[in-house]
Amino acid sequence: MTKILMKAFALFLFSFTCIACTNPDHLEEAGIPILTSSPTLLSNVKANSSFLGWANHGDTTIRVKADKDILPALTGIKIDLTAITNTLLNLGNFRLMSIGGALSAGFRDGGLYREGQLTAFPNLVARQMGLSLNLPLFDPNEGNGSGYKTLINTEPIASFNLVTNNLAYTDNTANTLRPYSGKIDSYAFPNMSAWISFINYPNHDKMGETFANRFFDNTQKDYSYNYEFLIKQNCDFFIFEAGMDDLIDTFLSGGGGGNITGINPYSETRGTSLIQALADKKAKGILLIVPDVMDLPYFNQITNEKIKKLNVILRVKDDGTAQADEAGYRAFNPAIDKLIPSPYVEKLMRGEIKNIALLNDNEVLSKASYDDEWISVSPVFYNEYKINRKAKENNLPVVDIYGLYKKIIAGNYTTDDGIKVDPDWVKGNFFSADGIYPTAFGQAVIANEVIKTINSFYKLNIPLISTSFFLKK
Repeated sequence: MTKILMKAFALFLFSFTCIACTNPDHLEEAGIPILTSSPTLLSNVKANSSFLGWANHGDTTIRVKADKDILPALTGIKIDLTAITNTLLNLGNFRLMSIGGALSAGFRDGGLYREGQLTAFPNLVARQMGLSLNLPLFDPNEGNGSGYKTLINTEPIASFNLVTNNLAYTDNTANTLRPYSGKIDSYAFPNMSAWISFINYPNHDKMGETFANRFFDNTQKDYSYNYEFLIKQNCDFFIFEAGMDDLIDTFLSGGGGGNITGINPYSETRGTSLIQALADKKAKGILLIVPDVMDLPYFNQITNEKIKKLNVILRVKDDGTAQADEAGYRAFNPAIDKLIPSPYVEKLMRGEIKNIALLNDNEVLSKASYDDEWISVSPVFYNEYKINRKAKENNLPVVDIYGLYKKIIAGNYTTDDGIKVDPDWVKGNFFSADGIYPTAFGQAVIANEVIKTINSFYKLNIPLISTSFFLKK
């Protein structure tokens, strides 16, 4: 009996030692532990006026995936990169840089988290080039980052569950995400404007600053200003994507905010100045134009049919116009007015507002002849006079994701490995739960378009990604 007890105790000690073991291989086998968040933190996340805080109707717990379950195994890819190596600077080890907004950062499902970062298209492209792109990753134990959403349904308006475990906030205020202090090659963050700054209009509650400060406030920072820091960087090759976040902000602001459509066609933004600075240092690169945000499912969920069923009179704030009444409101016109999802509009669509709804200007995007706000969210001007012009001046290729998104939205795109791209928000494979940014599969589709453009322009042979791996990721 004594021997049996001693043996059992020894097994217990062995088991306890293994559980306490912190080596990465063991953690991966055991799974990343689920870490709950305090009620105060969650309350502050939900009170945030950015998209992350909107339309949450429940909480959910999702375990952080191990990296090996997110990305395919590396196959020892070796690509001859001589044609795109910077011969002026002779950096030694080839350096790829990514500069961009939410799309380049891997923002999806309404939040930024480790899985999204790893499947962002710049990282997927780098892997196919045989390179390791240093990302400002969230630690695995805080792998759910800012928190993100799962879609419950879209009727009569989108509702979500908020993922609440393993978040990366430093305290319960939800104002600061854990800083990243390692080496970085990907300077991409949500709400980055075409001016390489963060968008901090009221509807974003300083979320751009919260994301940017994870690495612009770290120990490797040379200057306090993003642009001044980035313009000092050297690389062999860069991927530049900016402008989409500006237009999304403009849409959510009802046509106001940081729109990029009224810029002098011959002036520079800090983004185009950064492109020029990198090109002057003989870096090769590739630029992405901006898709049409008016096509995105999230902004098209409130149809005229749904509005008719409300049986509510809609009045739009329109001070100082001939159409407005004494209180400054005019009649909602479904031919020119588009409802913008917001907390008030959500109440309206759920039948909580009766008889008459008074809509503020930032809750309606209007195509009125005297103030066409639809123009303010069109990327055509920016794409042509900023990105395409800068590309021509410096002999750089451009990825036409404007055209790519148009094909996908129309249901006319199939990947090179035979997967039909489905734009349906609920049942499709391209858009994530937020109805704005792509899934891992969608990022792989974009990455392949980048690779095909690089191969064609620079005469390289980078292999395409097997997009089928990323379905349901």
